[in-house]
Amino acid sequence: MKELITIKKAAKLLGISKDTLRNWDKKGTLKPIRTKGNHRRYNIEDIEKIIKIKEVNIDKNDNLLKDKIVVYAYICGDILHKGHLLHLTNASFLGDILIVGVLTDDAIKEKKPPPIFSFEERLELVQALKVVDMAIPQHTYAPHENVLYLKPNILMESTSHSEDLINESKKCIESIGGKIVIFSYYPYQSSTNIKNKIKGEKK
Repeated sequence: MKELITIKKAAKLLGISKDTLRNWDKKGTLKPIRTKGNHRRYNIEDIEKIIKIKEVNIDKNDNLLKDKIVVYAYICGDILHKGHLLHLTNASFLGDILIVGVLTDDAIKEKKPPPIFSFEERLELVQALKVVDMAIPQHTYAPHENVLYLKPNILMESTSHSEDLINESKKCIESIGGKIVIFSYYPYQSSTNIKNKIKGEKK
């Protein structure tokens, strides 16, 4: 028999809140087992699959992805602002299902200073946006690992990223038969600029 763990332990392992985990239940990402006392229990193997982003089974309920155009976008999501909303709204217009990779703290630190908000907070905030169908962890700054596992139809990129990264992203999505769409960055809607402005006003 597979090991079962409580919703509290499952949420802690995933780095999310119990409320977020319940929302994932409703979308068919996970199927909790009801045990004595009507408590939720989860298969540890299912949790590990989500942690590794090797199997994101959102297509197992109601054929959610069947005959749908799936778009993958990714953001840090530290201090959400209008630029994030515009970027993800544009991404949502490209297809039927928008999956957003939220960079983990380690992924962000590959290129930038550590985020202000925790990964759990950032994941919850992105998941709460109306244009987002599902938010998942992205463990590297580049989206290629998630893209190869999820196999979306479209990868959303930004001109804020380096030419090398965009070229690698293009090769990655085209290798699975998809295409890349590159949108302009919103420089005045930058989390970094907001942080610097706050720091300047505090002096």
